[in-house]
Amino acid sequence: MMNDRIHQHLDGDRPALTPEERAEADAFARTLDAAAAHLRAVPAPDLAARVMAALPAQAPAVPAWRKAAGWLWNPRPVRLTFRPAYAFAGAALAAVAAIVVPTLDQDEARPVAVAPPAPRAAAPVVYVQFRLESEQARQVALAGTFTGWQPTLQLEQKEPGVWTALVPLKPGVHDYVFVVDGERWVPDPNAPQQVDDSFGGTNSRISLPPLGASA
Repeated sequence: MMNDRIHQHLDGDRPALTPEERAEADAFARTLDAAAAHLRAVPAPDLAARVMAALPAQAPAVPAWRKAAGWLWNPRPVRLTFRPAYAFAGAALAAVAAIVVPTLDQDEARPVAVAPPAPRAAAPVVYVQFRLESEQARQVALAGTFTGWQPTLQLEQKEPGVWTALVPLKPGVHDYVFVVDGERWVPDPNAPQQVDDSFGGTNSRISLPPLGASA
C-alpha cells in the first residue's frame, strides 16, 4: 500500500524504509518503467494532413470594427510616432482631471495616516517529553507525522540506556515511533494509545488538547 515514505522514495528523497516498504517501492518503480517503455514504443500520430484539411480555403474577411480598432492602435508616420488611441485616452483623462480636481478642498487633499495591520499571534505549542529505555541502542531518533516520518529528531542519552527529547508540538493528534540505530522502528511502550500503521506494524499516538481546554 502506497504511503508518504514510499512516495518520497520514488521522488528521490531516500527516506528510511522498512523491508516491506522497499519491496513495494521497487514494484511500483518497475511498473512505472514498463509503462514508460510502452509509451515510448508507440509512434506519435502525424496530424499535419488533418489540420491542413480543416483550415478554410480562404481567410475570413476582417470585420469593419476590427479595421477601425487597428487604425486607432497602429502607429502613424509623423514627426514623432504615436498611436491615436493614446491621444484619445490622454484627452479623456485631462477632461476628467479638469472636472474633478477643482472640487477637492484642502482637507480632502491631505494624506490620511493608516495604522499597520496587527501581527498575527504565533500558534501555541505544547512541549512533550519523549523517553525510551534501551541499553543496547547506540542512537535513537524520533519520526512521526510532525516530521514527515523522517527520523530527524535525535534523542539524547541522559543516563545509561535512557534516551529523551523535549519536542514542541501543536495541539492535535500525532502518530510517531522511535527509530533505533537507524534500522528498527519501535513504538513507544509508554504511549497512551497504539494504532496499526497499515503495514503490519504499530505506531504510537498522542492527543494534545488546545491550551486552556478542559480535560
